[in-house]
Amino acid sequence: MAWVTRRFSKTQINKAGKLIGRGGTPAEISEAREKVSNFRSAHAYPLFSVTIHVRKNALAVNPAAIVARRLKRLPTIIDKLKRHPNMNVTTMHDLGGCRVILETVAEVDALVERLQGARRAQNVITRSYDYLRRHPGPQDSGYRGVHLVYEYRATKPDFWGSAVEVQIRTGLQHAWATAVETLDLFGGTRLKYGTGDEDLKRFFLVVSSLMAVDEGLPQPQAAATSPGALRGELRSLEKELGLLSRLSGYVALVEQFGSDKRTTFLMQLNRTEQTLYLELFSNAASAEAKLEEVENQGDDNIDAVLVASSKVGMLKSAYPNYFANTSAFSAFVQSQIDQA
Repeated sequence: MAWVTRRFSKTQINKAGKLIGRGGTPAEISEAREKVSNFRSAHAYPLFSVTIHVRKNALAVNPAAIVARRLKRLPTIIDKLKRHPNMNVTTMHDLGGCRVILETVAEVDALVERLQGARRAQNVITRSYDYLRRHPGPQDSGYRGVHLVYEYRATKPDFWGSAVEVQIRTGLQHAWATAVETLDLFGGTRLKYGTGDEDLKRFFLVVSSLMAVDEGLPQPQAAATSPGALRGELRSLEKELGLLSRLSGYVALVEQFGSDKRTTFLMQLNRTEQTLYLELFSNAASAEAKLEEVENQGDDNIDAVLVASSKVGMLKSAYPNYFANTSAFSAFVQSQIDQA
């Protein structure tokens, strides 16, 4: 298949990003979006290349590991540029993202060790972020996981220097992140960006701290207290917020188009209808063309993302927020409240 390559210089791309950040005429914005979109699409092959390497190592650690990849949504990129108008698009390291979900902390550690010790790998790790222990440790929001940033240096010169981010989480860490993303998707919050209701943010921080205790890892600094005190606070917050009820009320009706044998998926979530349209493609080029068509419509009610996975079942496990599946998170929260 023909992979998309970069059609514009880094200078042109960064100028386009800054124009989007500060604003311009409709014609200028349209041209700038095209340049940024092309730069994003040019990460598809480097992402594919890195994911092959990561999947091989993840399955060696746990044959049931969940591995999926996706290109960052254009509206998300544009939103980030508007929040940070001086940011250079070409310095974003997460335009291509690979996600790995494992069962235990020991498995996460084992995979990270394998990847960091892979001396013969063509693509190299340039940065690592340990949001579990240190450098920098659990985030103030409660987010936990390990991120590795790769630079593509393999056999295709057109893609040299492209960055790909790999997120590695346990099932519990993934359940927490899924609940945050589900609430943002269906409830219109922006918890992922650290804004919104203070009690809601505290709820997720407390849950994250209890999950850290459960996994034998350092707690987020802002909620580093005894499990008993945290459970009591969680019970009070849930009584006030009724968050478990809200999460259980989000239901995504899934309508699927295409054969299960295809491995490139376009997910379109209609927030108002709470319907997820899952379209399967046999090649990435057709899928990217469809995604561009959807994004150009500019409908804020539609959340579209292009992902690749070996099967629909794995897609549901890697991106459960699009399916409104927060059962693992809710089960953990309820178990902690029951102990309060």
